[in-house]
Amino acid sequence: MEHELIPDEVKKVIKDTFLNELKNDVHVEVYTKESVNDKFNEAAVYIMNVFAELSDHVKVSFHTVGDEQSKKRDVQRSPTLLIEPDTYRIRYTGAPLGEEARSLLVALLMAATGKGILSGPTSQKIKEVKDNRNIQVFVTPTCPYCPQQGLSAISAAVTNPAFVSAEVVEIYENQDLAESLGSLAVPQTFINEIFTGAGLQSEELFAEALLTLKEPVFDSEELTPGEPVEKDLVIIGGGPAGLTAAIYAVRAGLNTIVLEKTALGGQVAITPVVENYPGFMRVGGKSLVDLMVQQATQYSDIHLGEVVKEINREDERYRITTSKAIYITKGILLATGADNKRLNAPGEKRLYGRGVSYCSTCDGYFFKDGKKVFVVGGGNTAVTDALYLHNIGVDVTIIHRRDTLRAQAHLRENLEKTGIPVVWNSEVKEIQGDKLVKSVRIENTKDGTLKEEPAEGIFIAIGYVPNNEIAKMIGLELDENGYIKADLTTMRTSLPHVYAAGDITGGVKQIGVAVGQGTIAAMTAFEDIASPYWVKKENADAVKSTS
Repeated sequence: MEHELIPDEVKKVIKDTFLNELKNDVHVEVYTKESVNDKFNEAAVYIMNVFAELSDHVKVSFHTVGDEQSKKRDVQRSPTLLIEPDTYRIRYTGAPLGEEARSLLVALLMAATGKGILSGPTSQKIKEVKDNRNIQVFVTPTCPYCPQQGLSAISAAVTNPAFVSAEVVEIYENQDLAESLGSLAVPQTFINEIFTGAGLQSEELFAEALLTLKEPVFDSEELTPGEPVEKDLVIIGGGPAGLTAAIYAVRAGLNTIVLEKTALGGQVAITPVVENYPGFMRVGGKSLVDLMVQQATQYSDIHLGEVVKEINREDERYRITTSKAIYITKGILLATGADNKRLNAPGEKRLYGRGVSYCSTCDGYFFKDGKKVFVVGGGNTAVTDALYLHNIGVDVTIIHRRDTLRAQAHLRENLEKTGIPVVWNSEVKEIQGDKLVKSVRIENTKDGTLKEEPAEGIFIAIGYVPNNEIAKMIGLELDENGYIKADLTTMRTSLPHVYAAGDITGGVKQIGVAVGQGTIAAMTAFEDIASPYWVKKENADAVKSTS
């Protein structure tokens, strides 16, 4: 098991990157119960034994659910990990596997130092809480957005230990708890058993929810005090296009920053497997993103959770006001990507996070013991999602409104080999269920007949809509589908010193295209900032008019 779970080279990275940073002892209590989640109990024990071997500062003790110590700590689920329980109320309910193993390492550092990861203003708000706040964040090992949401909760517990507790709950191992709260998606956050948000929240939204016990619907308008920060290029969006552009821009000598309001990687981060990116025969989308991020951070500052509020033109530069700062910049590169298109079927919005999902990587893990789900769509994403769900043990069927799939031939061949059924010429007319998804009504597009099929999950993959709010804010020209019009040879847009790259430009939505466009945009930005093309054109026109 040791070599399968944490290889030696990974242990070295864990020790060098995380555990060597521990300067104080941190105590962890591990609770297990025989015949309950046995394989996950073994994993939790193994992980903590490894961490203890790698650092003398990690002090681990092992206990049984039902013994006196577990009653003292109010531990009832197996496995459970308590971090520095005499000082903080921090627990992992379920084995911290996959993405959550990384969050556990950061949690150990926070508990050992007594310092959270949230900014000063946000931490100050959390310190003002004077009533009990019990935060539960539901996660899976494969969700790229879960660790940050869980760490926000743990940071709050470290910041205000008297009134805030944090519990990171692995949803598959604790299905009864998840279903009792109506949670079938991750990350989802409940505070005092009140739903306060789906998905990864900015720290401002998280703090707002902690204070109000409501799902926040707006970002805080408060700014971090300070003078405007001057930049040559501000890149908005942290997917492959934005990250690539950052690397090339800084190497060209531009003072650059990347602003990303949610999580790095865009659609790639939630792609289960990538098989068509040069240099990798087969790689997980999140793994590929991690490599890109590691390289980009060697060159550029990258700010997560920073939301653009306003952009104004001032003389030859732009003034960008965000949720955290003000930037004065010579150029802007929009790499804001595209988001999942909705079906707009009755029940879809109401049951989102309760069986309706747009992310198989995030939420598929919950259904892996043979639960019945449908994937809606016929393109690359839909077929990739269906193959991934099938491979982890989900009973999956595709619903497609045509009689042939639009996916690439390689994906269609794999689909045929697996025997995943397809309901052809059909559309979802309604998703039904009270607290959770229970069934789906399907209409045949040929004869109009309706049938109802039982289902526990619906994964929707029918295309994308552009994230064009910022483009509209500054008045960029858009095409009929809302994508930014850009010269594909330069990635210039309709405004000087404003560029676009990646899915926000429409066209072929592939990682290679986004990387290429990010490269072009960065190099064009460098050339324009050094010698603006429109100035040269004006000078040429002037010479022409006098000759």
